Amino acid sequence: MTCPPLIERELRVALRKKQPARRRLTTASSSAAGIVCFLVISWLNPGFNPGHWLHQMFCLAGVYVVLRVPGLEAGVFAEERGNQTLGLLFLSGLGAAEVFASKALSAALVAWTDLMALFPMLALPFLIGGVSFDLFLATILALPALLLFVLAVTLLASVLTEEEGAAVVLTFVLGVMACGLPPAVGALLQHFFPQSPPSRLWLRLSPAYGPWLIWTGRAVRGDVWVNLMVTLAWSGLCLGGAAAALKRLWREQADGGQRARWRERWRGLVHGRASHRRALAAKWLDVNPFVWLTTRDSQLTFTAWAVVGGICGAWLLGWGVWGSRWVSALTLLLTVTLLNASLQWLYLYAAAKGLATARKDGSFELLLTTPLWTSDIVWGELQGLSRRFRPVARCVFALDAALLIGGLAFFPWKPSTLFVYGVVTSLLLFWIWPLAQSWRPVREVIPGVFQTSTQPSEGRRALFVMWASLNTGRPVFAVWKTSPVSPWIWFLNLYNIYMFGFRFSMFATFPSGSSVEVMWASFAAVVLALAWLGRLGGGSKADPLGSRLVREFREIVCEPLPDRDDPGFKQWNPRERFPRLGDYIPKPHWLLRRVW
Repeated sequence: MTCPPLIERELRVALRKKQPARRRLTTASSSAAGIVCFLVISWLNPGFNPGHWLHQMFCLAGVYVVLRVPGLEAGVFAEERGNQTLGLLFLSGLGAAEVFASKALSAALVAWTDLMALFPMLALPFLIGGVSFDLFLATILALPALLLFVLAVTLLASVLTEEEGAAVVLTFVLGVMACGLPPAVGALLQHFFPQSPPSRLWLRLSPAYGPWLIWTGRAVRGDVWVNLMVTLAWSGLCLGGAAAALKRLWREQADGGQRARWRERWRGLVHGRASHRRALAAKWLDVNPFVWLTTRDSQLTFTAWAVVGGICGAWLLGWGVWGSRWVSALTLLLTVTLLNASLQWLYLYAAAKGLATARKDGSFELLLTTPLWTSDIVWGELQGLSRRFRPVARCVFALDAALLIGGLAFFPWKPSTLFVYGVVTSLLLFWIWPLAQSWRPVREVIPGVFQTSTQPSEGRRALFVMWASLNTGRPVFAVWKTSPVSPWIWFLNLYNIYMFGFRFSMFATFPSGSSVEVMWASFAAVVLALAWLGRLGGGSKADPLGSRLVREFREIVCEPLPDRDDPGFKQWNPRERFPRLGDYIPKPHWLLRRVW
């Protein structure tokens, strides 16, 4: 029996780019090293039973392998849609079901090989003792089911997006909703109907409930089996939705974009109406057409409004359910932080996507054959960003101020606690204020010098993201790479909040006005005052990164776009140009360097 050509092609690409053999070797060798360490510890300490700890280590390794699936398989359909090559597969005589089944099966094979390298190790904790047979059986069944669920959500997100990074983000959002929504519904029903006995049905509907039972060692056979069936049902639902969406997208392209009336209305609401685009064209085409090009599609602006509305709706729902118990300093600060972080991420993603899209489809190569000034492109992108996100930022700033100031009415305050709360409030408002300000980037007056106005800290950050996006053509990666604080720190902070805040009740009395809180608040107040004085004292000044972006724009566009699996990404400094092949080939490979 021969392998279908499409599956063979996907497997060959994965073997060349994703290096599954090296990943399997790394997984197996790391697991073997962990086993040796635990056996040595048990030999030195006869009272130590390594079975339980080995089981938890392998569970963590399995979850890590599963969570790597979106980064590996998010581009299965997104890259085809972004490169506009999906239609070529259908024109070759393949049907939508054949294309989807072939690509889904190839993605499953690539993802499954990593987990297979870990599977022989899972029996060791059961064989040496410390893990029951039920727990061992639940583990070897739950990990493949969880892998299938994550893969199904990844394929659905890949069909719905046209960019790999956006598919990864959408996978995370859909996965969190599927795992968190059923327990949240169960908690709300228990609050509204406290006389009814608590039901575990809503917990069983969450795909994360089974792995959590296995991690804690309390795997009940009935709960695990029900959750396993539910996880498989979620996977089938996502796979069916992805197949239906792929078929619908192909039919829309084949029909020449004909849509139902309600779809046209929805498209006008999300992307903007024709009258709005005509008004923008009348205002900006004669001034700078790139401002019109940036602002004509309002999809990301609509997304920002939807995210802000969803966060506010969730907070109001919590207030309506739990009343005054919901209004605490912790919930207010976390809500404001989530609002600010979500809006800033969307703002920077919009800055990166504008240049990355044109870089990938070759639009810049055509435009820069004309006498067009590159400063017009950069200035137009910044001006368009300011116009699109300023109303949302002002709304978020007003919401932040209302939540934080309104919280003063719910707590008894003393001078020390009021000082701590005021400093934290000022920091959060200072964070979002640059986006809400009216500022305009100063156009290039001297060739090669790009200037910015007095207050645009977010403008300079947007220039940094635009530089990284132009070099790589990957907007989500550009935002991630140029983040001043590593995004992994956010996950570490969430863990710390769980460990020290909720488990040890450190946030139950925040702000308490203790000497430690006052000391940290005083230090933060000094930093905030210096930052504010630095903004007030600065005038229009040359921005070195913006100037470099303008000067080297044409050179970067003329270079080939780096592949996603390019080894240069590992050592690339985002403040520099992306390295060429000869810059990162190891020295022993002298022949390849000489050929290059």
